Amino acid sequence: KMTRYREYCVEDAEMLLISYGSSARSALHLVTDRRQHGEKVGLLELQTLWPFPATLVREKTRHARYVVVVEMNMGQVLHAVKASVEDPERVFLANRVDGTLITAVDIRNILRLIQGKGV
Repeated sequence: KMTRYREYCVEDAEMLLISYGSSARSALHLVTDRRQHGEKVGLLELQTLWPFPATLVREKTRHARYVVVVEMNMGQVLHAVKASVEDPERVFLANRVDGTLITAVDIRNILRLIQGKGV
């Protein structure tokens, strides 16, 4: 009842980004760019983190091949997402902890690594 979120291109996403706060802007920029290049990337932007919306995350990630948590810390939300999904081995982290905002290029580089394409 308390969960607030936005979703962008989630329904057919093969790679689903989960983000919140300022990092969600970079994630949305990446989704917009990659969609223009024919890649099926989507974003689930969490606007409330507590109580953690585990049921929502499980439902929205069910059909994605990869799930990438984009955050500006050491992966606290990553652990909650992994605990929520059916297959936690397909959940990856794209993060920065140096005080610099994560960019769409940073996220894209992580996606390329996950796909085995290098950077």
